[in-house]
Amino acid sequence: MPDDTPLPAAETVRVTPPRRRPTLVWIIPLLAVALSLGLGIKALLERGPQITLQFARAEGLEANKTRLKYKDVDIGTVTDITLSPDRSSVQVKVQVNNSAKGLLVEDSRFWVVRPRVTVGGVSGLATLLSGVHIAIDPGQSGSDAREFVGLEEPPAITSDTRGSQFKLSSDTLGSLDIGAPVYYRRIPVGRVIGYAMQPDGRGVDVQIFVDAPYDRFVSPSSRFWHASGVDVAMDADGVKLNMQSVLSLMLGGVAFSSPEGEPGETPAAAPAASTFVLHPDQATAQRIPDSSYQKYVLIFRESVRGLTVGAPVDFRGITAGEVSRIDLDFDQTTKNFSMAVEIKLYPERLSRRSRGMGNAEPSRKDIREVLNAMVARGFRAQLRTGNIVSGQRYVALDYFPNAKPAAMRWGKGIAELPTQPGSLDSLQDQLETIATTLQHTLQHTDKLITRLDREVVPELADTLRDARKALDQANKVLASDAPMQQEVRDTLREVGRAASAVRNLADLLERQPEALLKGKKDD
Repeated sequence: MPDDTPLPAAETVRVTPPRRRPTLVWIIPLLAVALSLGLGIKALLERGPQITLQFARAEGLEANKTRLKYKDVDIGTVTDITLSPDRSSVQVKVQVNNSAKGLLVEDSRFWVVRPRVTVGGVSGLATLLSGVHIAIDPGQSGSDAREFVGLEEPPAITSDTRGSQFKLSSDTLGSLDIGAPVYYRRIPVGRVIGYAMQPDGRGVDVQIFVDAPYDRFVSPSSRFWHASGVDVAMDADGVKLNMQSVLSLMLGGVAFSSPEGEPGETPAAAPAASTFVLHPDQATAQRIPDSSYQKYVLIFRESVRGLTVGAPVDFRGITAGEVSRIDLDFDQTTKNFSMAVEIKLYPERLSRRSRGMGNAEPSRKDIREVLNAMVARGFRAQLRTGNIVSGQRYVALDYFPNAKPAAMRWGKGIAELPTQPGSLDSLQDQLETIATTLQHTLQHTDKLITRLDREVVPELADTLRDARKALDQANKVLASDAPMQQEVRDTLREVGRAASAVRNLADLLERQPEALLKGKKDD
């Protein structure tokens, strides 16, 4: 019998699965992922702009290795090096740190730091171990830039170097080069940072940099000159030797001086970028400046060998000017060449030493009257030798009382001042006179010798022949085997015997005086 009793409802049992806790195995990867994300976010935040540098070559540069440094601090890394589209240079891409993006302005400069040997010294030796790197000198511009043309040589000065820059104008560069020292009182206070030819090609402009605080000693009236290692000059004044330092012996250099004011007074400093004249030597730089000069031409009919441009024009020991030009002058009348010497006279040098003259500058009319009167009294220009060893000559102005009459030639051009033949030419004339006289004397002597040979010598020969005969006869008479000699010897023997007998008689009479009366006694 079926059991129709309904079964009780099943009770719902809720089973809770066990809770799984993370194990240590998963913590490490999670930390690595978090760290990677953090580093990535930090790199993105620190990552600055990318710049492109253009260099002539990529010597020593390597991608992902070469660093960009400022004050020896890494601020970027080279990421790529490629050739430029025209293959004339290389393009270096550098990823710069975000903290250094403020340095990337238009006038910023970049260069490759590698070992270099220049006249200024040796630099970049540390890169022999660490490898080359790129350096930056931040500019002062307010405009950002991302493309730059790198420097092939390190800049002579950087933007953080304190000091002032000046320009010197010179006729020639001399022995100067970039890095050559600048001296003040024989102390190196700066350096040459560049030079360039003047636009008209008549000179050279030299850029120098004087470090602070020495730049305050450069005043508007400072004098600059070439300070080569050994400055040897041989001119009409003698031999001059000047030397700055051993370094300048090899590199050359520039020196300057400033006028001294009252004790404790500091002269005003010259503004930066001021222009000065670079003189060839210290003596030229220290000369008193002449505000005006007058040109005259001197015509010499003699050699001007030894006379150079710049030679002094001397008036009784005072340098009154200098030679400015030497040229040939052709005389249409005589069809002969002369030497035209142009000189510059500085009236101030003479007027400063003149008594009874006012401070007013004399007019052209006054100068003409004075020169006309001086020339009438024998005022002339003459070439003289100032140094016998070097042969250097100079122009001397003096009075010559016995000079031939002459006058100034005031033409439309440069006035001509009369000249006097030089002492060297006078000596040459005297030597020529002496040589002519000596030649005439030699000619007379030759005639005299010819006459003696033609007239006197034959008579003298006869006399000598007679004398020779007499001498031969005397020799025959005086010969040892001559009869006369034998007779003389016999006579001399007889005389000797007689003398012996007389001596014996005298001895006998001395012993026996009575023998003269009684005769000799027998012994």
